[in-house]
Amino acid sequence: MQISITGCGWLGQPLALRLKSCGCDIVASTRSKQKCQALASLGLHPVQYSLGDNIHSKALGVMFESDILILNIPVGRKNPTIENFAQHMQILLEQASHSKIKKVIFISTTSVYGNSSCVITEKSPTNPTTLSGKINLHVEKLVTKYFPNNSSIIRPAGLVGADRHPVNYLAGKTGVANPDDMVNLIHQEDVINTIERVIQKSLWGNIINLSSLIHPTRIQYYTWAAKKLGLPPPTFIAGSGIPSGKQINSDNSLQLLGLRFKYPNPFDMLGQYP
Repeated sequence: MQISITGCGWLGQPLALRLKSCGCDIVASTRSKQKCQALASLGLHPVQYSLGDNIHSKALGVMFESDILILNIPVGRKNPTIENFAQHMQILLEQASHSKIKKVIFISTTSVYGNSSCVITEKSPTNPTTLSGKINLHVEKLVTKYFPNNSSIIRPAGLVGADRHPVNYLAGKTGVANPDDMVNLIHQEDVINTIERVIQKSLWGNIINLSSLIHPTRIQYYTWAAKKLGLPPPTFIAGSGIPSGKQINSDNSLQLLGLRFKYPNPFDMLGQYP
């Protein structure tokens, strides 16, 4: 099986190596020529591609010769409008729909649910309030338009990994808002395990929520995490002490996948840090 992964960075590269270890041929796209060389040294087939590039160029042809396309392109800060990002994604998906690509996985985000203060399941209504959430929801609709029965949407919560944790951005800050909001995080390895399982079990036509099973409040968790890492803890504004905000529930998705999270508890997600 050949799989194309658009965006082989923090999540995409370890995903590519996992799928390669399972015997798949991997076409890995990256914006950097230097990164192409690094990907080639790992036994991957690199393609230099930035969203918005001429999709019909000969160099990109191999990307559309795969069985599966994994869309892992974050919205980022350089895409200020829904139309800009979504238009380029539509061109990419339209080309894929007329190629050898049979299946698509889109890595979206739980921000498509907005700020509802309730338990969120895969069937909960979407109501994004952030630009990223709005763009991702728009792209989700494009994915299901072009691959209605042959795609799956994965909605991870906040991503955490061996070298990435949100406490590093909050450490030492003052006046941090929403102290009582519940924390929704998911570990990089659990996202990779999920994508692998979707492919292995041909779980197409699904929306999959990914978030840890335990949901401490922001003030509880990030104060603890900062102290655990020897960082100055953030100072939050006064709250009610009553947990609030959305709680992403992954029970149905885990049942569908037949998986257990390796990191079901966010308090276990600092294990790889020094």
